[in-house]
Amino acid sequence: MTDQTNNTENQEINLTHVSKKVKGYFSSVNDSFFDGILFIKRNSIALAMVVIAGAAYGFYADITGYKYQTKVFLAPNFNSTDYLYNQVKNLSSKMHNPEFRKKTGINADKKLSGLKIEPVIDIYNFIDDPAKEIDENDRNYQLFKLISENGDMSKMLKDEVTSKNYKLHTLTITTKKVISENDIKPIMDFLNANPYYKTLQAEYIKNLDVKIAANDTLIKQIDGILNSTAKAGGSGANLVLNDNASLDEVIKQKNKLVKEQGRNKIDKVNFNKIINDTSAVFNGGDDSFLNGKMKFVMPILFLLLFVVAARFKNYYKSQVNKRQIVITEA
Repeated sequence: MTDQTNNTENQEINLTHVSKKVKGYFSSVNDSFFDGILFIKRNSIALAMVVIAGAAYGFYADITGYKYQTKVFLAPNFNSTDYLYNQVKNLSSKMHNPEFRKKTGINADKKLSGLKIEPVIDIYNFIDDPAKEIDENDRNYQLFKLISENGDMSKMLKDEVTSKNYKLHTLTITTKKVISENDIKPIMDFLNANPYYKTLQAEYIKNLDVKIAANDTLIKQIDGILNSTAKAGGSGANLVLNDNASLDEVIKQKNKLVKEQGRNKIDKVNFNKIINDTSAVFNGGDDSFLNGKMKFVMPILFLLLFVVAARFKNYYKSQVNKRQIVITEA
């Protein structure tokens, strides 16, 4: 009976202690809140000036520090993807060098502030490229299938080794001012100035011209065979030519050559540059978090600094007063 009485008393004591703690906590919160109201009341003019100063500085920072992004879509030819990535890194490291700017004409008025290149992830075109032969596309598909079965798909798509096989790549040019095509021309000239790839480009174009001429000759010969067959009164796929090839196979061969000629003529257009700039989107907003938002960030930052300074000042005064009291009592 005595034990039960003691337990009850202990529980009542614990509840009373907890109740006092809770009341003390809420009282402390209430005091802090009221102290905040008094602080705002005492410093209302100073706080208003701090907010205005922060907003003014923020507007100024947005105007002078706003950054634009121009995205140029590039198609590297002649297996020059690795060269392209290395040249962009090289350009990034040298773009603030005055001698380099003067020599190349890049960033002459300090508009350029950053360069970044990344692939345009297009796995469907990678495994089914109309410009490639069926066998090559099939090899790409089998390779993609093998890698995807043995690893993380999203990681594999963005992997540096895989990404360099994509056809298009995005060069992001970050600038402090609005730019035009004339401003990116020196960059493209720099990327296309490699002597080795220029020689390779010339040979590619020569071989392509030979291939186009040969295919034109074959198409004319096939047309001659088909015209002769038509004049002889042939009746479709049942007619057998002297080389033992059926008429439908000859027609399929012609269709294949015509498609190949179409690809060859497109390649000839694309081969006009080592790194071909296919299109560009000029002067979009930089997607960084603070770009254009300093007018909102700076007032908050100035307020925080003012509050911290005021709290530190009060802390310093209280510590000085404590020490003066101790010295007086001693």
